[in-house]
Amino acid sequence: MKKALALILAALMVLSLAACGGNGTDGSQDATTTTAENKTEGESKSEEGNTPAEGGSIEVAVTYTGDQLAVFKTLTDKFTAETGISVVIDEYGNDYEATMKSRMASNTLPDVFQTHGWSILRYKEYLMPLNDQPWYSDLDESGLGVIADADGTIYVLMISELVNATLVNTDVTDEAGIDIYSIHTWDDLYEACEKVKAIGKTPIGSNSGSGIFANIAGSFVTYPGEAAVDEKAQLDGTWDWQSYKSTLMDWIAKTIDAGFWAEDVLTRSNDDMTQKFADGEAAFMLGNDPGFCISCLTLNPDANFALLPNFASKEGGTEEVNIGEGDTFGIWKDSKNVEQAKAFLNFMAQAENAKTMNDSTGKIASLKSAMAIDEGYGLQMLKTFQEKCADREIFYDNLWDRKYMPSGMWGIFGNACNDFFQDHSPENTDAVLEYLKENYTDLYEEAHSN
Repeated sequence: MKKALALILAALMVLSLAACGGNGTDGSQDATTTTAENKTEGESKSEEGNTPAEGGSIEVAVTYTGDQLAVFKTLTDKFTAETGISVVIDEYGNDYEATMKSRMASNTLPDVFQTHGWSILRYKEYLMPLNDQPWYSDLDESGLGVIADADGTIYVLMISELVNATLVNTDVTDEAGIDIYSIHTWDDLYEACEKVKAIGKTPIGSNSGSGIFANIAGSFVTYPGEAAVDEKAQLDGTWDWQSYKSTLMDWIAKTIDAGFWAEDVLTRSNDDMTQKFADGEAAFMLGNDPGFCISCLTLNPDANFALLPNFASKEGGTEEVNIGEGDTFGIWKDSKNVEQAKAFLNFMAQAENAKTMNDSTGKIASLKSAMAIDEGYGLQMLKTFQEKCADREIFYDNLWDRKYMPSGMWGIFGNACNDFFQDHSPENTDAVLEYLKENYTDLYEEAHSN
């Protein structure tokens, strides 16, 4: 297995950016103007620096398309009506990431732009610190670790967050007599899976793929108190992956041998997973988010679900939840319209406006004021989780592959995991591990070559 699959992997890589359409190639072309058509250059930019917050114009780049973009436009229209500040919306669609990289290279960025998961790791040097903004204290603690740098500085308003942990169909676990809140380690989960199997249900309903090898990895090989704490090596490119083999791969191999996965684990589609989990044919989904359960409820409104952390690899280890940036808005540090941009972020931070946007995206609110008026199922799952797990220390960190692996590893994880599920013999396990290590090394060197 080596890098012969590189072209295929590039096509298969799952990006955190979810968008379609749009062909913008720079900051001045292919942008959609909402209410700024009649603004002149002199009105939209100040030659002497920041202009007053009332009036003027800002350029905002977003990842939204389709219905979500339509909702966003209603909000910008409302913002303009309230403030007199017009908004030029850049719709880059599938070209968003490439276009933003090009604009970073030329240092000609929009006044406001979405960081789509990369506020610290990619965009930090281009963004303005925002800790002094009035909405800062409204950010829920669960998301602060994702958007704050080492000294606690944040650079974006985050109105929603991605929550990645363990999903439970409690109808199944109740039938199996399992107290789900007594599960603290991966060994505890193994014992729970044995009880599920005993009642004729599938313990783990996930399919094989990138998430199985990436989303739960940190709880084995990275976080404090785990079987391996290899964070430093992972980040400096020297990780030899042996701890990954002796922990995560070993645990998965044992669950395969125990028959805890569906027989069609290699071919099970997302639709299949959703239907089976909704129907109570499987108990646990590993490394997934509450949005999956929302989809299940459209198929079976009577189903019952719960959220648990990713478990510790040993007693005293770290129970953790991966948090990713949901919808985030940052201000370009060299913007000539800083006051207008801040006014826009203040507008988007208002609970009703944040909720309107979150309702359209289906993401979980990350502002406490928006949480207070949000009755969405995903947020209710998170609140119940926080209440039920209040007696344990939960570690919140960024999505593991995004923080600790070089860009491009997601597709590598998917191919490696599928191959491992087909053959987890000692010989092929070593081959899979070598495949992961070689691609990690190459991608790390590529990322640090400039």
